[in-house]
Amino acid sequence: MESMESFAELRRRQAGAFSREQAIAHGITDKTMEGRCRARQLQRVHSGVYADFTGPLLWDTRMWAAWLSCGPGAALTGATALRANGVGGDRDDRIHVAVPHSRRVGGRSGVVVSRHRDLPSLVHSAREPPALRLEPALLIAATAEKDVSRRAAVLFDACRQRRTTPARLLAELDLLPMLPGRRVLQRILAEAAEGVQSFLEQTYLCRVERAHGLPRARRQVRASDGGSVVYRDSEYTPYGVIVELDGRAGHADPISRWRDMTRDNAAVTTGKVTLCFGYQIVGEPCLAASQVAAPLHLHGWPNHPHPCSPSCPLPPA
Repeated sequence: MESMESFAELRRRQAGAFSREQAIAHGITDKTMEGRCRARQLQRVHSGVYADFTGPLLWDTRMWAAWLSCGPGAALTGATALRANGVGGDRDDRIHVAVPHSRRVGGRSGVVVSRHRDLPSLVHSAREPPALRLEPALLIAATAEKDVSRRAAVLFDACRQRRTTPARLLAELDLLPMLPGRRVLQRILAEAAEGVQSFLEQTYLCRVERAHGLPRARRQVRASDGGSVVYRDSEYTPYGVIVELDGRAGHADPISRWRDMTRDNAAVTTGKVTLCFGYQIVGEPCLAASQVAAPLHLHGWPNHPHPCSPSCPLPPA
């Protein structure tokens, strides 16, 4: 009875998934499992791995079953490791599992298996099931994204949520010399270290500010607004010009709209100018540059923006 109760607890902890080896260790024979599968009391998920219920599999059950099927030394990786630890969304519903480089594991439905050298050094062993530590998981998940903006979003989001820092990610990146796309990740993390926290902020930095020779703004500037703390996306401190970026077409709730208006009005009362941009800067970065340059000139910026390309409408400086 005690053995059966411990097996029930094991299955509960593993979201209903269990391996053939675990069942046999608790006195359940192959014949018994085959009979329960025929009676639709169990279902086979992968070779040698079962779930103690029938019907659709929950994500947690699929995660445990994939890990159990990959054998000793396996660990959740990439997007799956992030999701298991409450980071990231559910864009990729496949289960990503890493195994030691010395092992080869065959294909499994809905499972992506990768091989890693020095895998134990990347794993947070206290997790159940074992999963990569946050920093290597973020870097691996980012490099798996085909679109550069999505790679940036994975890293920016984690830093904005204060789950990690650009410095920690850069240090981890140095330990992964074989990771594809390292140079792109280094550039993204360098921008994150400057205070960039979103794809829109990255676009503004690269395609508006740098491309047109605008002065360098300070990012995520902490300010006080009637006793509340606010953060300015970009502030040209010597010239009293603030740039706020919002990727949404508009805030859906009145509280958010009021908060943003209060923030911008507070800047005006101190003599500062606030310019607001959305996703139009992706298609019209040159227009945005000219609009930012105008108040910079009015507030003492001695230089001029320069064209970013032969087709740029800005006149040569």
